[in-house]
Amino acid sequence: MKYKCLKFLAGLGFTAFLCGVFPALAQSLGAAASFAVLGGSAVTNTGPSIITGDLGVSPGSAITGFPPGIVTGGTIHAADAAALQAQNDVTTAYNNLTAQPCSATISTNLGGMTLAPGVYCSASSMGLAGILTLDAQGDPNAVFIFKIGSTLTTASNSVVRVINGGQSCNVFWQVGSSATLGTGTAFVGNILALESITMNTGASMVGRALARTGAVTLDSNAVSAAVCSTNPTDPTLGKTFSPVTINAGEVSTLLITLSNPSEVVATLTAPLTDTLPSGVVIANPPNASTTCGSGVVTASAGGNTVTLTGGAIPANGICTLTAEVTAAVDGSYINTLLAGTLVIGNNSNAAPAIAILSVRNLVPLGRAIPTLSEWAMIMFAGLLAIAVYVSTRRQNR
Repeated sequence: MKYKCLKFLAGLGFTAFLCGVFPALAQSLGAAASFAVLGGSAVTNTGPSIITGDLGVSPGSAITGFPPGIVTGGTIHAADAAALQAQNDVTTAYNNLTAQPCSATISTNLGGMTLAPGVYCSASSMGLAGILTLDAQGDPNAVFIFKIGSTLTTASNSVVRVINGGQSCNVFWQVGSSATLGTGTAFVGNILALESITMNTGASMVGRALARTGAVTLDSNAVSAAVCSTNPTDPTLGKTFSPVTINAGEVSTLLITLSNPSEVVATLTAPLTDTLPSGVVIANPPNASTTCGSGVVTASAGGNTVTLTGGAIPANGICTLTAEVTAAVDGSYINTLLAGTLVIGNNSNAAPAIAILSVRNLVPLGRAIPTLSEWAMIMFAGLLAIAVYVSTRRQNR
């Protein structure tokens, strides 16, 4: 498969581009393809993370936080033969990616860029703050490779998306040290890191988190192993809460992102309904809205559903559905939109969209809010302590 010579403006920070034969999928993941998460030394989790695919570690054996984390559609492998083979294949894939010639060198933040298929390199670090769009230009087999000399870091709520028929399974991030995904990041692609991978609260990934020597650290995340689809023009769904952690009774904004990789406008042919997890309700006021054309949003304060009826997603574009939600009781709430929820003609989303809202109590469990008389005693004790301190200082002069 060949790729076109890439032309970029110097202001975008690109230099040293090559033309030639784009590598075939020499970076095949082998036995690691079934793993959504694979650590070298350990895998640790906090909160109700959801891993779709295998989860493993090798040569280390420590896997903690499952439960409350959940592994679905896969198996946990702790220092067994399957995890060892997967790590061996990750090493092979990592080395193959390292050997690919660069088509462009990136020296700026990836946020706001639209990139064609190619091999993008940085001798040091890469960062993402905002939205990175990967344009497959109508080729479902288009490959995007990012070669990073040291660290990969995303800012909170950053997004990677693929358009024009591209697929998440064909996006690869070769990281020379460690990768960190910021809070609420919606990430796409396979991260192969020499050292560690950290996913902060609420970050999600359609791809794989594969750490060769270090740990994979999770915190209320959703990771789904990307599988190449037979119909890459299917629409996709994403969702996040912002902020991802609130105090009981506070408000968070639910953001559902509808993506259309097709070159034609995609019209919704059935209502899209998100049913909130038990304990989470629509806030008052709901402040519900959509950017999906003439679509109508239904969300009633105190209710537990948000529905988009009608509307359309732009060609090679996205639109959003938002509503404010709240919860009265502390806990971690998993909100899932199932595969097939977004219906566009004969097509629908092939993968689920998952987000987690963490709610905490202002008052520690087992303690009551002090009464007025208790507050008075606290203040009196404080004033008495101050008076004693002042008197002591005077006597010592």
